[in-house]
Amino acid sequence: MGYGCEMTKHFPDTAFWAAYQGRFSGVLNWPDVEAFWASMAASSGGWFVFGTEQVAPDATATAAEFAETLGKATELINTRRDRSHCGAIYVDDIQSPTFIKIFDPAAMGSACNISGIPVLPRWIISRIKPDNVPPPPPPENLSLFKRLTRGA
Repeated sequence: MGYGCEMTKHFPDTAFWAAYQGRFSGVLNWPDVEAFWASMAASSGGWFVFGTEQVAPDATATAAEFAETLGKATELINTRRDRSHCGAIYVDDIQSPTFIKIFDPAAMGSACNISGIPVLPRWIISRIKPDNVPPPPPPENLSLFKRLTRGA
């Protein structure tokens, strides 16, 4: 699902989407990834698990749902173990996370590439109840020059 670079005008003005657009740090080193998965597996309930291609959940995940998602995410992330770093997990606070974005490493795109189509995470794990992903804005028919110089 693609969104233009000026995403703030396309997402609803809600606590969830404001948090989504907040500051995040990548969990880059493989030992840090392993420690992060372990801390998440040991965390208490109260997590909303949102597969962004699905309807937003109304309730927090059960322990089994949470463990299943962590297992799927770990398996997906581990497909890129041949790389020097991870780069597919972003957290608002690594020590005490409340909002986590987990991207598919094979389909990450970029936050603002010249096609103007950034990619949403595969999963969002949050303490904040998620809102559904709004439909993408209509495509802009900009020339390559305008796309390269937009915002300049």
